Amino acid sequence: MQMTIKMKGDVNRKDIDRWFRVITLGLYKDVIIGTPVDTGRARANWQLAIGTAPASVLSKTDKGKPRSTSGASASEVRKADQKMGLRKAGRSVFIANNLGYIGVLENGHSKQNSGWVENAMKRAEARIVTAGSL
Repeated sequence: MQMTIKMKGDVNRKDIDRWFRVITLGLYKDVIIGTPVDTGRARANWQLAIGTAPASVLSKTDKGKPRSTSGASASEVRKADQKMGLRKAGRSVFIANNLGYIGVLENGHSKQNSGWVENAMKRAEARIVTAGSL
């Protein structure tokens, strides 16, 4: 899935950078939190990269608490927060999970949760609509 954000009107650069960061990190956290957990491998394989899509599969697992970021995921969210703090809007940000079965999980293979990535995208779009109030 892909999302492109274009802002219109009189908005200052500082606000755009802040909104970009808030929306991106919110989306990243949402996809991690929504990922069904069995072995924890799918949840721990979410990666955020700026400029170039990540191509690796991580060997970590995260069997953390459902609906929260904990363990390996919490560490990845902290790293993403640091990366986003250094970047400005206008660069491509990739949120990827390169496990071969992530699409199967998204499409309902697990009874725990399905469609969580699509739902996270909808929540991100809603954040964009209300971004002016941040």
